[in-house]
Amino acid sequence: MNIFGEIQQGDSATWNDVAATLNNVNYVSSAYSLKYELRGPGSPLTLLSIAKGTGWNTSLTTTQSAALIPGKWWWAAFYFATGVRITAGQGELNVTADISAAAGVFDGSTIAEIALKAAEAALASFTSSNGKIKKYTIGSRSMEFATVPEILDVIAYWKARVFSEQSAKSVAQGLGDPRRIFVSFTK
Repeated sequence: MNIFGEIQQGDSATWNDVAATLNNVNYVSSAYSLKYELRGPGSPLTLLSIAKGTGWNTSLTTTQSAALIPGKWWWAAFYFATGVRITAGQGELNVTADISAAAGVFDGSTIAEIALKAAEAALASFTSSNGKIKKYTIGSRSMEFATVPEILDVIAYWKARVFSEQSAKSVAQGLGDPRRIFVSFTK
């Protein structure tokens, strides 16, 4: 299936899916309809594909996209005919916030980046107060520390999460995986 992997709220998208053969059955637009179902942090969305040759064309309008709440969404595509439903594919996609709709201050940081900043601030506060300030808050969640090593463990965890997110984004953008190091030897 050729659905996008990431989209910004308010952007439109169009993609084509070709006819397929699954379990020796040919799924072509003359015999089957194709439908995408999106589920995530907001209201469900159903996209009906239009026949195009032997395949299908699917569109997500700007209005539909603007209604998607930023975060991770899951999709499933189905072939339909009378009395038949076959799962054609499934996966996940990421919806990012529409920066043009933000009024005032905007922080596009991920949850991991926000948590890392908060943990680093907690360490700075803890050390500058000689261990007297031991608590910090992220959103509605609070954490209390007894020692610097506890804070360092939390920082290490969030650094790894941020690095993982950045690596995945780099790979998705075709820039390669920064976790892979290539070495060549010459004589």
